[in-house]
Amino acid sequence: FRLAHRIDGDVLGDRPRCRVLATPVTGLDHIDLDACAARGVQVVSLRGEVAFLEKVRATAELTVGLMIALLRHLPQAAVDVVAGHWERDRFRGGELFEKTVGVVGVGRLGTIVAHILRAFGCRVLGFDPRDDFPEGAVDVRCASLEELLAQSDIVTLHVAYKAAGPGATRHLIGESAFARMKPGAIVVNTSRGGLVDEAALLRALAAGTLAGAALDVLEGEPGIDGNHAVVAAARGPLADRLLVVPHIGGNTRESFEK
Repeated sequence: FRLAHRIDGDVLGDRPRCRVLATPVTGLDHIDLDACAARGVQVVSLRGEVAFLEKVRATAELTVGLMIALLRHLPQAAVDVVAGHWERDRFRGGELFEKTVGVVGVGRLGTIVAHILRAFGCRVLGFDPRDDFPEGAVDVRCASLEELLAQSDIVTLHVAYKAAGPGATRHLIGESAFARMKPGAIVVNTSRGGLVDEAALLRALAAGTLAGAALDVLEGEPGIDGNHAVVAAARGPLADRLLVVPHIGGNTRESFEK
């Protein structure tokens, strides 16, 4: 099963017949691992399968694609043409070349994204609290998240989600983080929705301190509909600066075959 299914103690029951749960993903926030351990249920996933996952690059490609779509106003331009217009100057955008991009979480995906961005001519910063930070993965390793945020034109998130406890990453990017970002910065999240305080994100976009955001993930998945605050904002006043897609990062034919 994948991310559409939530597995907790209520689903498992007190004496489950299930002995193994298999999920073909790396993030396990959809599974109550403590409940599984207490019931003797082994969880098998792709977490830690580094060598194999080096060839699964769909989410990294989408990350860069979202950056370009946001910078170049691609969704709005395509819709405008279909509506019968041809207004080039209305959709003047920006380039990745010579932008400073901050990669938060320099693991497998963060490293792949960094390599792609360097090919575009970006200056890539990286922050990760782990000691095994890959050598040469980025141009500059930042000592703190705050240092990265202050310098980045684009911030992209590639850290694991942890709701509470030591190393918790829930709302890692919130009010204080947005306040530390460069004016006119954009944020891209293809990791997990809970990493971003979405109310704070919408406030930063509305105030104009944040120039744009592209999100492949939202807090509360999979129960997302048109009433979700971020979806409503993307449909309304923030439509030109907020791009949301339905967690399609790893959803390619090639990834599924692998």
